[in-house]
Amino acid sequence: MNKTNIPTAPTTTTPKMINDNIGENSQSNNSSSKSSSNKLLAIVESGSINPSIVNNDNDGEEDSTMAVSNQSSDYVDESYDTFGLHVDMEPNRGGIKPNSAQSIGGISAITTPEMMPVNHIKIPLPIVEEVLKSSFNASNPTTSGDVVGGESTTSTNTSTGDSNKTVIPNNIISQEVRKKRAERHLQDGMKALENSNFEFAADNFKEGYSLLVGDNSWEQGDDYTTILQLCSEGSHAAYIIGDFDTMNVLIDEVLKQDISVEEKFRVYECKMLALQAVDDNHASLSLGIDVRRQLGFYTPPDKAVSNVTNLVGYMRTRRLLGNKTPEDLANLPKLTNKRVVMAQRVLELIGFDCWTAQPTLFPLIVYLNVKETIEYGINPATSCNAFLGYGILLCGVFGDPQRGQEMALASALILAKDPLPKVESRCTFIVQGCISHWTSPLKDTIAPLLKGYQMGLEYGDIQSTGLNQTLLISHTYNSGRPLEEMYEYIALNVGLQNEYMTIAGSSGALQTHFAHEIQICHLLFMNLRGIELEENEETNFDVILKFARKTNNKGLRSHLLAAQLELKVFFSEWETAADLLQEAPKDIYSDLVAIANGVRLTVLEALVCLKAAQSSSAGMIARWKWKKRGIRVMKIIRGWVELGNPNVIHILHLLEAELAILNRYDRLAEDSFQLAINTASANGFLHDLALSHELVSSYLTNRGDRSQGAYHMEQAIRYYSEWGATAKVDQLKKRLAV
Repeated sequence: MNKTNIPTAPTTTTPKMINDNIGENSQSNNSSSKSSSNKLLAIVESGSINPSIVNNDNDGEEDSTMAVSNQSSDYVDESYDTFGLHVDMEPNRGGIKPNSAQSIGGISAITTPEMMPVNHIKIPLPIVEEVLKSSFNASNPTTSGDVVGGESTTSTNTSTGDSNKTVIPNNIISQEVRKKRAERHLQDGMKALENSNFEFAADNFKEGYSLLVGDNSWEQGDDYTTILQLCSEGSHAAYIIGDFDTMNVLIDEVLKQDISVEEKFRVYECKMLALQAVDDNHASLSLGIDVRRQLGFYTPPDKAVSNVTNLVGYMRTRRLLGNKTPEDLANLPKLTNKRVVMAQRVLELIGFDCWTAQPTLFPLIVYLNVKETIEYGINPATSCNAFLGYGILLCGVFGDPQRGQEMALASALILAKDPLPKVESRCTFIVQGCISHWTSPLKDTIAPLLKGYQMGLEYGDIQSTGLNQTLLISHTYNSGRPLEEMYEYIALNVGLQNEYMTIAGSSGALQTHFAHEIQICHLLFMNLRGIELEENEETNFDVILKFARKTNNKGLRSHLLAAQLELKVFFSEWETAADLLQEAPKDIYSDLVAIANGVRLTVLEALVCLKAAQSSSAGMIARWKWKKRGIRVMKIIRGWVELGNPNVIHILHLLEAELAILNRYDRLAEDSFQLAINTASANGFLHDLALSHELVSSYLTNRGDRSQGAYHMEQAIRYYSEWGATAKVDQLKKRLAV
């Protein structure tokens, strides 16, 4: 396969955490992530995150004194001298600093040279230029090297050192010694992965690979197994820490070998994840289709799918599932065929690509995933996605939220039988973000989403962490909670960088995508609060729109439109809001299927359409078109209410009031406004309660009832104040004073 070049990740260490295992093994790697933020610790106090320590156990072998591989061979000013004496603050004096961990190896003020063991003093020896040249591998400039009797040496040549830390090229060491050391690096790297010490793991895999590469290791039995695992696990570890150069070297090393697709699978998986990280979802989708073909499984091509085709797929899937209960689905036979497990893992990754790059293909991928689960059996890591994906379609497309809830229950039962904490974080944002809110109060999803955020953080699944966070923010806003609560969840993304990860993102464009989604919420908050952006604030709505267009990111574009409409509606800029709707692409809802932001955008569209139809400045034909569009969207919302959605009842009453105004049914308008106010108040939708009071105030004032109009305006100011929309309060106070 031709090499796909992946751009190098940014210099900031913001590695992408991944769900990088398949089947039952998905629980072992990346078991716990770390964060150094006091802010985070205050929020996630129920599960403290302690830094992991990787132990290098010595077992008496020739290389048993080998230390961590990512240190420098030069002395540093932070450790013990031989006698553990404290050093002065001058590094060249030797000794140790308070709370230090490693030896400087110099001579302290009270330690004489004759008291020091000879092997503790660094005596650099010259390296012969010809030897250095012969040991340097220009085609693989990886960091490597060991020290037999002390600290590890980092160098650009594949070399090691003697007891005096003299650099010795690897080609002088026997093949047997290199093999043993490579195996040790593999063991240490796997231990580091178990403790989420990703940088140390990546260094060890890289070191082990450099010891074996070029020795015909792929042609030898034991070495072949070792170098394959070093490359496979090393590519993933390099990907996690954002070292895309090393990742590409290791991926290409495996892909150029004449080995089976099963043996190449791990690096194929890594390559898809890396392509997703740089927002090249079409390339990832194409690669996934090819890998499944090699595994012997069909996948639909990367092209748009008609509504008829998706409807046919839905009917077939519905017939396939029949009347199976959640218990029936959870008790399906367990999948043991590794080839099928691999194929389903690729299908899971393809589903993520479709959500961004080819939304109309997403349903077909879901149907195929359900079909293969029924046919081959349950694999907890991927079968949950199959049923939850179907639940998304049932709730957001086919109007069957009750059956969608059954799919969520089936997923929960599967995980109850075979717990996978990392998978739980992913399932949380799907269940709470796409399924539960169709039949339950939106505010009830906030606590589970926060827990999902915490689980993703703890188990190193940064993609799920980011999705839980963005949904947590949007649900807090859409449920009408005070804006300060929304800002607290936005602030989770500020200052939570450490040497392993950045919350709500990862390397490349995926990090930018998450950052922009959160920035949209931040801009919404700032505008409603009336806070001006700082002069150095470069990310505004225009910048985000430019990024969305450049990357063809339809989801980001849809979230942006929803936020802009919110501001236009709350600041009564109805004409500008109508213009935004006119300019919006026809497929604006394609990436908002089943999520609360999609529901909110639908609500705003209906309200703006009815307001545009009331406009005296528009022509008769234009008003008729707006009214027709508004009624059509209202029918969708009325259908949601009839199916048991408790989060749009108050909005439907508000829309009925605006439609009654349009039809000049004054009594019906007043009654509907009162129902909207009562329902919004009872269900805690503070922002829509304020909006309802404002709209009825304008209506009554225009009818000449200034007393009642002023009363409702005062109520609007009260509730906007409680919500925290300072800028809106100022606007209404000025209007009231006129």
